[in-house]
Amino acid sequence: MSDRDAAPPEPAPLRVRTPAFLLDQLVVTLLVVGPALALGYRAELLTPPERTWAFLAAMAVAFVYHLLAEWRTGTTLGKRVFGLRVVSDDGTPLSFRGSFLRNALRLVDGLGYWSVAVAVILLRGDGKRLGDWAGRTLVVHAGRVRQ
Repeated sequence: MSDRDAAPPEPAPLRVRTPAFLLDQLVVTLLVVGPALALGYRAELLTPPERTWAFLAAMAVAFVYHLLAEWRTGTTLGKRVFGLRVVSDDGTPLSFRGSFLRNALRLVDGLGYWSVAVAVILLRGDGKRLGDWAGRTLVVHAGRVRQ
């Protein structure tokens, strides 16, 4: 059987993706909070205008972190720890375009504390959130992909 005839990769289940996601959320939080504290920002001083900027900064850091890590290595710290990888639908390595589109929809997928992403994954039944659908990507177990 040739690579062209190979079965498509199987998506990793939510029970494995969730702790990987939570670890990545911790990484992003540390990437935002650490520098903010070093610059003298204090959470109790975040009134509505500053809260908006803090949220936008966190979203920008999350976008760049996931975009670059997934594009360059197919994984993030959270995914690596839990044995996951992001690939193109056909199991080949993730392209910049795929990573960009996947992560551009992170804000929509993240609505309602990621309930949109979870609902879409469960309703679609193919392991894809909106970002995966747009980027033609899939989160899989790292040991089950073509190199």
